[in-house]
Amino acid sequence: MAVSIKNKEYQLLDKFNAGDNLLYFPSKCILGKGEAVSLSAEEQSGLSFSERIHTLFRKAEVLGKDEPIIIGALPFNKGNRGMLIVPESVEQQVDMDSKQAGYTASSLSIKNIQSIPFAADYEEAVEKIVSSIQNGELEKAVLGRILQVAAKEELNIPQLIKQLIAENENKFNFALNISDGADRKKTLIGASPELLISKYGKTVVTNPLAGSRPRKADPLEDRQMENELRHSKKDLHEHQFVVHSIEEALRPFCKSLYVPKKPSVISTNTMWHLSTKIVGELKDSSTQSIQLAECLHPTPAICGTPADTAYKKIEMLEPFERDYFTGLIGWSNRNGDGEWAITIRCAEIENNLISLFAGAGIVEDSVPQEETAETAAKFRTMLSALGIKNIEEEGHKQC
Repeated sequence: MAVSIKNKEYQLLDKFNAGDNLLYFPSKCILGKGEAVSLSAEEQSGLSFSERIHTLFRKAEVLGKDEPIIIGALPFNKGNRGMLIVPESVEQQVDMDSKQAGYTASSLSIKNIQSIPFAADYEEAVEKIVSSIQNGELEKAVLGRILQVAAKEELNIPQLIKQLIAENENKFNFALNISDGADRKKTLIGASPELLISKYGKTVVTNPLAGSRPRKADPLEDRQMENELRHSKKDLHEHQFVVHSIEEALRPFCKSLYVPKKPSVISTNTMWHLSTKIVGELKDSSTQSIQLAECLHPTPAICGTPADTAYKKIEMLEPFERDYFTGLIGWSNRNGDGEWAITIRCAEIENNLISLFAGAGIVEDSVPQEETAETAAKFRTMLSALGIKNIEEEGHKQC
């Protein structure tokens, strides 16, 4: 039986082509081909995430689509347009074993790497946020960076997503077509470790991450990083912001809600994270997964506290538009079941240009150089899949 599942999974993953939409989540793999129904930017204008999903289902119903599944990427800024489609055809597979993939990243030939902003400018922005926190304006803000990599050749998207899956088992892997025109082919790709919300029937699960340390090659140093994180007052305080915010947002929807008293520590290939898995039972099974996701978004883990003040600081200090970074990627069905992960450890790819995204949570005790190092460590998820092991070896020391 196990052999047939693995063979079937190979077939599904190998069917993915550039331009398709793939969600390779721990619970299931969804491959969408073509576009039966979608929403234009104009149709999305002024609508909440929930209203956009509802509108798309109505359009699918008119076209006679039975049991449609929506695949989507939604932006950090709720007012911006997102990518939401009902594919022409959908294949699904459960019980995946990502260890089977075993692909090897080929080394990418690089023309240029540029950090936006440079490390020194990022650290100056961190100092400004720390100063605002000390002045009582806010408690936390998440500050992001971009690493732009110009390759000498166009990237092989199917090869890259297979490599991401091989290196990031049990994470929320994705490759979504976010092209905004026939002449501009863009892919949003990544391996997020963070589940915003999962909803099946009356059961909801959310798994916020906040507080992190980079992994180390030396096992003793690596365990030291884990232990340091587990007992860090700064990181535990930061994590509590997020857990409290999510708990308060979900309680009105839930008959019961289990929130662990202390976070656990989980790992990816590149990072250690403080993690709290929250499980609830909904009062009403008809509550939509996207409704819950929208209620939670943006969490303090990717924006800050208070959210409005943190958002204004982000707009002021980040020299780029986040767009899909720290937004949502996921799926929803007609019954409202679905899963939405936070769009982190990700990149946007257009031809030979790759824009990688990473952020760090800034609190009163933040040290600018340490926050820069944290973002650099988070870039490594995508850099590793691209076959780029050490950007400083390429001479890009300002990154």
